Amino acid sequence: MQDCTPISSAGADIVTAMPRLAVKLLLLDQTDRLLLIHARDPKAGTYCWYPVGGGVEEGESLQDAAAREAYEETGLRHLPQGQHVWRRDHVYRFNGRIIPVHEKWLLHRIEHFQPAPSELTDAESQTIVGFDWWNLADLATTTETVYPPQLGRLTSTLLGAELPKDPIDISEPPNAT
Repeated sequence: MQDCTPISSAGADIVTAMPRLAVKLLLLDQTDRLLLIHARDPKAGTYCWYPVGGGVEEGESLQDAAAREAYEETGLRHLPQGQHVWRRDHVYRFNGRIIPVHEKWLLHRIEHFQPAPSELTDAESQTIVGFDWWNLADLATTTETVYPPQLGRLTSTLLGAELPKDPIDISEPPNAT
């Protein structure tokens, strides 16, 4: 789940002061198109795009969490090993709640497929409105809301160089979104 509204604490419940560990997946097909989820915030009524991913459960490795999230959200049964390329600390607002997260981003090269969720939570079922494979140039210039906001540029930069040995911090400065 991701944010579709700007952060403001007015009328929102803070879920936890401790950041939740989450895994985010850069699922890139053979033509470097990135799979994103299209969602609607039920409280704010806003729409946004964001990568597949979610919370890492107790005792679960990043790879195991990535495989579980890919299956649950898209139906992808066999996720190849990913490379940990980014990290991000972020606070998002969704459905009237403010949630701090510590994200670890994995890059996965996969074959193009048609997403078909297999095990969405009730909240995901009510908010996910679709999926699309985004061309990175289009993603970098879209006027639609995408999280993180510079995802197209960040991914293009990542692919244009040698992949990092240590994850790069892509956290936005406070009040950047």
